[in-house]
Amino acid sequence: MERAIVSITTQHTIAPVDRKIYSGFVEHMGRCVYGGLVPSTYPEKSTKDDCTKQNFRKDVIETMKEVKPPLVRYPGGNYTANFDWMDGVGPERKPRVELAWLKTEPNTFGTNEFIEWCREAEVEPFLCLNMGTGDLREALAWVEYCNSDANSYYSNLRRSHGYENPHKVKYCESYAAKAIQWAKAIRLLDPNVKLVLCGQHGYNEWDSYVLNQCIEWVDYHSIHFYSEQKTYEMAVHAPKIAEKSIIWTQSMIDNARFNKKVNKPVKICFDEWNVWNPERYPGTEGHEEIYNVADMLGVAVWFNIFIRHADIVEIACIAQSVNVIAPIYTKNGDLMKQTIWWPYLLTAQHMHGRSITTHVNCSTWKGELTGQLSKFAGMLPELKNLDIAATIDDKNVLTVSIVNGKLEDVEVDLQIDCEIKEGIEKIEVYGEPGDENSFEEKDKVIPIRSQLSSSKRVVLKRCSYTMLRYQL
Repeated sequence: MERAIVSITTQHTIAPVDRKIYSGFVEHMGRCVYGGLVPSTYPEKSTKDDCTKQNFRKDVIETMKEVKPPLVRYPGGNYTANFDWMDGVGPERKPRVELAWLKTEPNTFGTNEFIEWCREAEVEPFLCLNMGTGDLREALAWVEYCNSDANSYYSNLRRSHGYENPHKVKYCESYAAKAIQWAKAIRLLDPNVKLVLCGQHGYNEWDSYVLNQCIEWVDYHSIHFYSEQKTYEMAVHAPKIAEKSIIWTQSMIDNARFNKKVNKPVKICFDEWNVWNPERYPGTEGHEEIYNVADMLGVAVWFNIFIRHADIVEIACIAQSVNVIAPIYTKNGDLMKQTIWWPYLLTAQHMHGRSITTHVNCSTWKGELTGQLSKFAGMLPELKNLDIAATIDDKNVLTVSIVNGKLEDVEVDLQIDCEIKEGIEKIEVYGEPGDENSFEEKDKVIPIRSQLSSSKRVVLKRCSYTMLRYQL
């Protein structure tokens, strides 16, 4: 059995962990909204006791509340580029052929329904503006409709639709080179709005260009990236590309701030991310991916990366929240938690407080780089078989998140720079790489909890995600 060493420096704080890294994403795509947030027959009322008074699915809302995502991004995604918010408000809705996924959108679930769903799920809305087919007047009208309490046309239109008080949407995302003009106008209408500049992958010329053009007008720069999982090793290691993207984007932000003499901080919003195989689960067929243990380990690495870079990453939205490449899957009124749900839930529940420095000394994966990884040959650090992040909360609880991507058990010696009063809990999620949860076997891959001693030596099972919690 391999012996590895994990070093944890509790006195070296990277940054406070912002809970917005546990945010979600809802797009009008496949069954994310119709069949996910609401019954597939929406707006018809369900005859069963499985929906709220607003006709939202109870099981989805209750499951989302376990994670308590701070933000949910809406309505896309590619869908946003052909989205007209006016089609989805008021008593008469206009069905449209939407061009992103070539489906008919009934618009029976629109702005107000989404805001109501957010209130019910206890999350904050994060709206994406249409800078594709939309224009500035349309965007300002939407912000006025959502946020203004003035005696104005769109504020009064909202009131006529049954919403007297403003929705007070705080986060909006701007697309493309019109961002400066739009940002100026939106700030005049609502100076409290937080604006997110739409980047690409964090390693493209587009990212550098828009940052140097718009840096003084935005609060965040967004990255969109999905890691491939065509092989087990790719599922585990491809998220490291995102880590490199974060590092490069941070440099581009700093460079743009220097060039434009911008003193305020601009952070990263990783507002679309997940593991995904678009060949097996194409967008035109709804992206209903079934995730396995290999994918779960990849998602756990993603969260470790966000924790390790808490100094620059403040928002991250897993794409998507329900059914479409999602941790939650519904079918015929039933709900199943996919394997990737567990790192999402466990990190959201326990990885908060301040992110601290870690280092791991272990074996590395030496296989051939294929797919996405091959494009970054020589630019990535060693692909270690163990991936780690750690936090300390306000109760002085140390939480260590470890992914063992090796196909063998590994014994770990923890070198921690302070005394442990007691071990609180060891949480393990593991299985064979191809193991999946299903409606017939929902609990095939679930967390196993056990008492953790104060010993600084632990054994990590093969293909496992482990969380260790200590009282310092």
